[in-house]
Amino acid sequence: MRFYRLSLGLLLAGLATAPAWAQNYVVRQGQLPYAGRSQASVNVVVDGTEDVTRDFFQSYMKEAYHISFKNGITGLLGKKNTLSAKQVTGTAISSRAVDLYAATTVLTDSTTEVALFGGFGEKTFFSPDLTASEFKHLQAMLEKFAPAARTNAFRQQVFEAEAKITAIDKEKDKLNRAIESTRANTAANLKRIEELLRQNKSNAALLSQDSVQLLSNGQLREAGNQVLQRRRERLAGVEQR
Repeated sequence: MRFYRLSLGLLLAGLATAPAWAQNYVVRQGQLPYAGRSQASVNVVVDGTEDVTRDFFQSYMKEAYHISFKNGITGLLGKKNTLSAKQVTGTAISSRAVDLYAATTVLTDSTTEVALFGGFGEKTFFSPDLTASEFKHLQAMLEKFAPAARTNAFRQQVFEAEAKITAIDKEKDKLNRAIESTRANTAANLKRIEELLRQNKSNAALLSQDSVQLLSNGQLREAGNQVLQRRRERLAGVEQR
């Protein structure tokens, strides 16, 4: 019962602390330290944990734009969870091959910031001034990504709630089986007790009967001893003549 109350409390707490979905998924310009200087980036804050957001970003970019982001960037300071896609071709960003970089940052337990930047190489990075067209394409990518991330976050919330309900149902089934087993065991014990009580009652009757017979046997033996003694005496008198 205590476990059930705790599980119910955690479930209700999870619902009570769910993120507010009426957030503005506005893509803004930002700065990221990379390759020894600050690079212009496009940033957006979305609902979802960092792990979920990062994984979804990779799958979304691969499905929507055929861009495979891989973990890890060297040179990006202060960011642990980073992604990169080098020498990407065939995108709407540019007719030339481009390098793309992304970083995810935890803002709260339920929100994550995604920053995206890129360039034609390590020396030419996109900026809103010098490469406005390419920079706007990056912004358009995040503008499409943001609502998809929101949907994914909703989906993850549903999955988590379903998993909790499934776990609760499994616990319920386990408890029901334990109750039924205990009831069956109790019924078997009661039946066994009744059988033992009947057997004890029968044993008591046999014991009483055997005790009476034992008393009668003692009386018969005493009478038999007296008869035996008299006959021995007669035999002794006959032998002496």
